[in-house]
Amino acid sequence: MESASGERWYEIANTVNQSCVLADHLNQLYRSSSLEQRVNMPEELGRGYWQLSQIQSSMELVLCDAFFNRETSLQSLERDNSLKLSFCLGQSLQWNAEGLRKEYHLEHGEVSAFGLLPTNSSCQFNVNQHIRGLTLKLDRLTEIGALQQLPLHKISSILTEKREPFHHSSMSLGMKRIAQDIFHCHYQGGVKQLYLSGKVLELLAVYFNEAILQKHSEPRVPGLSRTDIDSLHRAKQIVDAQLVTPPSLEALSKLVCLNEFKLKKGFKLLFGLPVHAYIIDRRLDDAYRLLEEGKFNITAAAAAVGFSKASHFSEQFKRKYGINPSEYFKSSSLKGFRR
Repeated sequence: MESASGERWYEIANTVNQSCVLADHLNQLYRSSSLEQRVNMPEELGRGYWQLSQIQSSMELVLCDAFFNRETSLQSLERDNSLKLSFCLGQSLQWNAEGLRKEYHLEHGEVSAFGLLPTNSSCQFNVNQHIRGLTLKLDRLTEIGALQQLPLHKISSILTEKREPFHHSSMSLGMKRIAQDIFHCHYQGGVKQLYLSGKVLELLAVYFNEAILQKHSEPRVPGLSRTDIDSLHRAKQIVDAQLVTPPSLEALSKLVCLNEFKLKKGFKLLFGLPVHAYIIDRRLDDAYRLLEEGKFNITAAAAAVGFSKASHFSEQFKRKYGINPSEYFKSSSLKGFRR
C-alpha cells in the first residue's frame, strides 16, 4: 500500500535482523493511505511511537517520540524525489550514506532538508537514545497553493548543485515553538486536521524565510552593517555556549566589539528576543529536553540549565507553554507512552 501521494517515503530494513518487527511496521506506516496512522515501538526494542498524518494530498507529517533499549541498525532506501524536512527535537542522529565517504549528523535543534537526490542510508540507534522530532514530506510542490509563490528553486539548487543529499540548518526559536505546538496538539478529528494544516504551513513559511531566504541572501536589517551582523552572530554563539553562566551585557559587548546599545537593539532585531529573554528561552528548551529524557526531576533540570530557583523555572515554563512543568510532563508521558 502506498501513501495518498502515490509515493513511498522509504524502504526500511534492519541490517542485522531480517525479520525486524519495527522495520515492518515502519514500512507499513510510510506506505499508508490512511489520514492518520500510528505504530508503537515493539516492547523488546524500547518504547514510544511514530504517527503519520495526511495534511493535504501532497503533504504528509510524521511525528516520532521513541526510546531505544537495544542497539538497532536501520537502513533506509529513498528514491521518490520528494522534498522532506526533518526537525530534530531529541538527541542527535548519525548516519552514513552509501557511496559517500562521510558521516552525517543532525543535532538537537537542527533541521535537515533532503529527498531530492536518491540515497541509501544506514543509522545506528544506541541504548537509551531518545529520538524525537517531526518530518514533513512535500510532493509536487507547485501544486501546494500556499507554496507556489516561494522560490523553491533555492532549496532545490542547494541540494542538487553540489550533489549533496542533505542540507542542515539551525532551527530558530520560531521554528521550535511551532514544532512544539504541532507535537502538543490536543484536538481531534476535523479540528485537528485544520489545526495541523495551519501549523505545518506556518512552520514551512518560517523555515523558508529564516533558513533559506535570509541565510542565502544578503541580510538587510535596518541600522546594522554586515560587520554588526557578524558580531551579533558571534554574540549569539557565545551565549549559546555559556547558557548556565552567560557573560554580562558589558562583557559580551566587549567580546564582540559592539557597544551595549547596539548589542541590545541589534540582538532583538536579528533574533527576535532581547539577550536576557533569549537566554531564558534557550534554558527552557534545554530543561525541556532533560525532562523529556526522564533523567532529571524538575528541580535538578532547572539547576542544570542555570535557574537558581525551581519556582522561577516553573513560572517561566508556564509562561512559555501555558502549563506547569509537573502537570505537563505527567500528561505528556501518559499521552506519549501509555495510550
